[in-house]
Amino acid sequence: MLPLNTLSPSSTWAPYPYFIATIVGPMAVDFGAARGPFGLHGMDGEWHLTHLPTGALIGVAPSIDAAMDAADGIEGIWDWSTFGQPDAVTWDVIVQTLRSYGVTRPTDRPAWKPVLAVAA
Repeated sequence: MLPLNTLSPSSTWAPYPYFIATIVGPMAVDFGAARGPFGLHGMDGEWHLTHLPTGALIGVAPSIDAAMDAADGIEGIWDWSTFGQPDAVTWDVIVQTLRSYGVTRPTDRPAWKPVLAVAA
């Protein structure tokens, strides 16, 4: 499989169109912002933090500031530039870090499934 998105060349949050993985395949996000391997967009009063290479949902934040702070908090835990998935131990550390910023993992949405695996 190929990455769904390229990394954002910006070192600060800037407008950047990208795709997210959904249960029906890739969906374009034309109103998002990105920085490096992370995408961010608002929807239904929540802020979605996305892993750009896979388009996978990392988590949902109550505010844009919480989402940006969470991205800063998890950035050094794993190599986010890869088209892969963290191992279970690393993922547990990431989830705990996300929670400390108020970022949750919705159970009603696909999370961390590369788009081709979801669409198949």
